[in-house]
Amino acid sequence: MRKLKQPDELPALVQRYFVNYLANQRNLSHHTRSGYRDAFRLFLAFLAKRHRCSIDQLTLKAIDPTGILAFLDYLETTRGNTPRTRNLRLAAIRTFARFVVGESSGVEFVAMAHRILAIPKKKSPARVLGFMTRQEIDAVIAAVDPTTPSGKRDRILFLLLYNTGARISEGLQLRSKDIAGRTVHLHGKGRKERTVPIWATTEKLLRQRCKAENIEPEGLVFTNRNGEQLSRDGVAFRLALAVNKAADRCPSLKGRRITCHTFRHSCAMALLQAGVALEAMPLRQFCLDRKSLVFRPPVLVGVFCDPRPTAHGLAQSSRA
Repeated sequence: MRKLKQPDELPALVQRYFVNYLANQRNLSHHTRSGYRDAFRLFLAFLAKRHRCSIDQLTLKAIDPTGILAFLDYLETTRGNTPRTRNLRLAAIRTFARFVVGESSGVEFVAMAHRILAIPKKKSPARVLGFMTRQEIDAVIAAVDPTTPSGKRDRILFLLLYNTGARISEGLQLRSKDIAGRTVHLHGKGRKERTVPIWATTEKLLRQRCKAENIEPEGLVFTNRNGEQLSRDGVAFRLALAVNKAADRCPSLKGRRITCHTFRHSCAMALLQAGVALEAMPLRQFCLDRKSLVFRPPVLVGVFCDPRPTAHGLAQSSRA
């Protein structure tokens, strides 16, 4: 293809898209904006390579359905992304097309925008919701070395995820001030907040950690050795180590794909196996449609048939 010689206002449009439109007008969350940022970082780099020019030489004309479809194909074939990730990248581009149409320079882009917005999402098969049994939870927690600082931290984090059914992002955002008696206040996806009951064991371990690490009320409960917020990749790495070690004790874990989100599924299944009726909690959508699992006291308080892990005496304290 011919090199795009003269840049137009594409850089200014991209800047206004992220700074003014997404942040100020739409007030999208930091996580959503980060996802869109990553999508455009990949997209612009792909277009620059496709048109044999630098990114700063790209023009608005480079963003067309043909290039977008080629980019989506590149994500799946070269980068190995799933259809779900492909659809998320497409959503960022489609939102940008809508934004440009509303700008003063978007009059000539209207027809192209309609073609871009017509690009359909790609359907993908629904994944089976994996979960761990109580015995597998026991094995994973028992595999964590409680004599090391990182081991103590991981042990409490894994227990918290299983106890509350929290997303890993919610667990990592937990601050000392969010622990109030036998509950924790979680800051969830989409700025949703909820208060979740916890076991006495979980409360005790959380408070012991806050005291031992001198964590201030505004301080994060789970940090790395540098005192910074623990990353998802860091937790995933630590969990993989624990699962590999636990597989020697619990063969059913061998070859399984266990992620931080598996604790969330395991919590839901523990509630169902404990006899909690679907009508008693907003769990039906989570099990059938993979939507949010929400715990709101006092509905769930006292309904557990002690699904707590027994590894290292975690279930030895009084019942929740």
